[in-house]
Amino acid sequence: MEGEIKFFRKRFIGGFNRQDVIEYVAGLSMERDEYIAAKERAERYAQMLSEEIVALKHELKEAIRVASEYKTNVLDSAITILAELESNYRDVRAEIEVTSADICAELDVARNAVTAVPTTFRHAGEQFSKLWAVLDTEKNVIEDMMLGVDDDKVEDDESKGITDTGDDPLE
Repeated sequence: MEGEIKFFRKRFIGGFNRQDVIEYVAGLSMERDEYIAAKERAERYAQMLSEEIVALKHELKEAIRVASEYKTNVLDSAITILAELESNYRDVRAEIEVTSADICAELDVARNAVTAVPTTFRHAGEQFSKLWAVLDTEKNVIEDMMLGVDDDKVEDDESKGITDTGDDPLE
């Protein structure tokens, strides 16, 4: 009926047909009831949406609070972890510096020892040369003595009439 133009039938004697008017009013009444029902449904739906909005706002506030708390906890944890890492870094760095100093000292000792090796070998070579010369001298003396003993033995053997047959009894 909405937007509809209604024409009532006219009566013979002035006015409109009563039944048409009653039907029209009844139709308007039904339409009004439908609008009222739709309005009530819309109001209930709007009320439900309002309540949902309020609940969502509450949930949002709670979520923001939890997120803020979480953020604070995470930042506090991160700061604590960072401080621990920094402390560990300092400790490790100090240990590395001490170890580095020890290694440098050991390298200096090794460098000095390696530098001394040629000098030590040269000195040992000189000592071995002197020892070798003494041994050679002693060997010559011993050989000379042995030759002298052999010559004396040959002379004694010849005077006794013993001749060398070439057979060595030790062989």
